[in-house]
Amino acid sequence: MAKKILFVDDDPEWRLMVSVCLREAGYQVLAVQGASEALLQTGDDGLSLIILDLDLGGENGLMLMKFLKRNHPAVPIILFTGMEHGEEAVERMRELGAQQYLRKGKMSELLAVIEKTLK
Repeated sequence: MAKKILFVDDDPEWRLMVSVCLREAGYQVLAVQGASEALLQTGDDGLSLIILDLDLGGENGLMLMKFLKRNHPAVPIILFTGMEHGEEAVERMRELGAQQYLRKGKMSELLAVIEKTLK
């Protein structure tokens, strides 16, 4: 059975591009645009991974990550953002529960991080 990934991003183009890429790689994808939709999907205990943007069109992705981590501590979270963060900020995000931090870019990099995280 395919591993289930929740992908949260407010940008419809990124949601489509990442969803297609992940499905082609054999994953089951639940792609949503914001915190409220993400929270509706997290009742599913079958989640293997959460990929989360930090800027969700006015919603705070970091606050969402803290909630998701508190309620689903065994599910790894990858922060996938177009924003630039310094080393200290990235370390703080990891302390708050992010398994990985990745700048948006090449899909091959995202797939490699996913594979490494899910091992």
